[in-house]
Amino acid sequence: MDDVVKFEELEDCKILIVDDVAVLRTLIKTCLNKAGYKNLHTAESGDQALEMLDELNPDLIILDIVMPGTDGFEVCRQIRKSATHSHTPILIQTGMEATQERAEVFEVGANDLISKPINVYELVARVKLQLQNLILQRKEKAYQERMESELNSARVIQESLLPGAELIEEVEQQSGLLIQNHWKASSELGGDLWGLQQLDENRIGFFIIDFSGHGVVSALNTFRLHTLINESKLDWGNPKECVHAVNAHLVKVLSPEQFATLFWAVIDQSVNTLTYSAAAAPPVLIGVNGDVDGIRFLDTAGLPVGIITSYEYQNHVVDFPPNSFVYVYSDALIESPDENGDMWEEVGLMQRVKKYAQDGFDQIQPATLKEFLDTAVPPIPDDLTTVCFIRD
Repeated sequence: MDDVVKFEELEDCKILIVDDVAVLRTLIKTCLNKAGYKNLHTAESGDQALEMLDELNPDLIILDIVMPGTDGFEVCRQIRKSATHSHTPILIQTGMEATQERAEVFEVGANDLISKPINVYELVARVKLQLQNLILQRKEKAYQERMESELNSARVIQESLLPGAELIEEVEQQSGLLIQNHWKASSELGGDLWGLQQLDENRIGFFIIDFSGHGVVSALNTFRLHTLINESKLDWGNPKECVHAVNAHLVKVLSPEQFATLFWAVIDQSVNTLTYSAAAAPPVLIGVNGDVDGIRFLDTAGLPVGIITSYEYQNHVVDFPPNSFVYVYSDALIESPDENGDMWEEVGLMQRVKKYAQDGFDQIQPATLKEFLDTAVPPIPDDLTTVCFIRD
């Protein structure tokens, strides 16, 4: 442990020595001072020690048990109840020999004990061990806080990759479509991404991609994809060419065990069609002409992107007249268990979509999402994205 925590990190730690016997206080202080510890403080009673806690905020307390007034056991109990000092290491010095009495030292919250009469080498060794553990814990906490801060920053950046409210509102105004969406990572970062672009006055393009896994690695892949989309002149009007371009790029950058499912589509209101290309995406729901009974799944079979470059993706064209919707989602929606361990799967999703569609196609996405969030057992095991495009 000496290689991990240098003594220079320990020597200025604040050590509070609590003992009602002046000679013992002096002995302990002298021993620790000779061992290199510089920040030593003393208290002659349990009550005085408790009064000193907030101002001193010691890094280690060496505590005698048998003292007039508040004894060491009660001091230890009160420290462990303190919101500020509950984790302060306590090293109890005791002359007790009985097993039960020594066990009580740990029951009240002490970290370790040293026997009386004081053995100098044991004292110095146990003080060093407790302070090393304390410094390691602080380093671990600082590391976790730094990682949490960095992950939060990365999450903000990742969310900025998604279509913002301003872009969605602009596309809605230009196209007349209603766009409902939800995105939530399963952890601080996620592997889901969706995108949107107004192609001309009659056409909009959109995609949804779900990288395998979740967390940091999957999130990095969404950054890579966003860079490709921004820096490449993709023809959003031709979904299969976009899927081919994404596939060719991901084959180069993904490790062998990684892949992604992808759905890319164009809504063309001038000819009332939806043209799409799919790479093993979850089956997409579509309803046309207000026909609830006719709601169906689109065929989204195909090889996931990022595996081989030679696979040929195809365009598919379906009707998309007024009073229609298309609902895309990531597989967390149908593969997350409820409290009984049951998942919606495709059949369950279809049942719910048809039920909520009775009140209008604009009820499908918010109602299915609400039911899902109300019934799925948290935490959701995968990233969740749902997007619904509704044409009046």
